[in-house]
Amino acid sequence: MAKLTVQDYLRLAKATPTVEKEFEVFKEHFFNRTLVWEGVPNPKAGGNLHNVAGDSGGWTLWGIAYNANSEMFKNFDDFKDTTYEEAAAIAYTKYYRAISAFILPFESRLMYFDTAYNMGNLRAIKIMQGCAGVPADGLIGPATREKMQYVTEECLYNARNTTYNSLVRVNIKLKKFLKGWLNRSVAIFKV
Repeated sequence: MAKLTVQDYLRLAKATPTVEKEFEVFKEHFFNRTLVWEGVPNPKAGGNLHNVAGDSGGWTLWGIAYNANSEMFKNFDDFKDTTYEEAAAIAYTKYYRAISAFILPFESRLMYFDTAYNMGNLRAIKIMQGCAGVPADGLIGPATREKMQYVTEECLYNARNTTYNSLVRVNIKLKKFLKGWLNRSVAIFKV
C-alpha cells in the first residue's frame, strides 16, 4: 500500500464540498486551539519546530512528530516547510476523521480530537468507548457509532487524565510530562 503524501492529505481534506466545509470548521474550532499546546499560539506567525528531550516523537512541527510521520515527507527539510494548511489537512484526515470525531456532540469534539492528537488514535478511541459505555476495542463499529452522540466532554476529560496518570505509573520516566499533560486537559476542558 502506498504511503500518503502531504498533497494527498490536502486532497482528502477537500474531497467533497461537505468534507471541505467540515475541514474549515475543524480549523476554526479545533485545530487552532490544539496548536496552543503544541507551541503555536498564533498559526499566522508560523509553526514552532522543537525537539523535547525524552519525547519519542522527536522533532515536532504544528504538533506533527517527524519520527512517526517521516514517510509523508520527501526529507527533513520538506517537513520543516510544512504550512498551517498542510498540517491542518494532516490532522483533520489522520486524526479527526479517522476517529470519527464529527459524530460526537460538538462540545465533546475538541477534547476527543486533542486526545488523539496528543496520545494517538487508538488510545483516544478506547477512552471515548469507555465514555460511550461500549467495549473498548479501539474499533469504531455500529455499536460505538450508535452511542457516540452521548459522549460528554466531562467523561472524556476525566478518562484522559486517568490515562495520563496510568502512563506515568507504568513508566516513571514520563512523570516529567504529567503536569503539562494535565494542564493541557484542563485548558481544553475550559474552552
